[in-house]
Amino acid sequence: MLKNLGKKIFLTEFNDITLLKLSAFFHDVGKIKGIKNHELTGADIFEKSISKELSLGSRATKFVSRLIKHHLDVVKLYFLREENKDISEEINFFWYENRDIAGHIFVLTLADIYGTSEDDQFLDKIKLFIIYLQEYYFDFYTKNIIEKPLLSGKEIMEILDLPQSPLIGRIKQQLLKKQIKGEIKTKDQAVSFIRSLKL
Repeated sequence: MLKNLGKKIFLTEFNDITLLKLSAFFHDVGKIKGIKNHELTGADIFEKSISKELSLGSRATKFVSRLIKHHLDVVKLYFLREENKDISEEINFFWYENRDIAGHIFVLTLADIYGTSEDDQFLDKIKLFIIYLQEYYFDFYTKNIIEKPLLSGKEIMEILDLPQSPLIGRIKQQLLKKQIKGEIKTKDQAVSFIRSLKL
């Protein structure tokens, strides 16, 4: 997961490591409006205000705002597992949404804990949990989760005899969510699912 760090070029003068450092600097900026959901607030503030002040391009802006938005994901997942909850569904969506920046999120997570906590045991537990997340990705997610939509919009229209409309997109999204949850793995299952929907 970390082997590609530093290899993404956004502008000629900096790469993803530079942007990772920028993310670390601004990751808690949302706290100026309160701690609750500060990761979402911070991502919004960076995208709509700070990025413009820094004259960042759209790709760099999206990269940093995503890191800010997801910088608490690992810790949230860790605490859910500590409650003895089955978090496989949550981990699936973590990987689906963040596979391309997961390594950066892991580094940002550890840097955040290094800077704010003196609990070495907690840090060690998070390190082990990050290893677990990576093992889960390679041992389960890549082998069991179908990310590519099993049915196209055209196929959905033909199967349900529906005209083109925003409804087709919503059905496709519902189907994709079921795939990421691991509940649908074949085209036949996908067809049965959309036919079962109450439209």
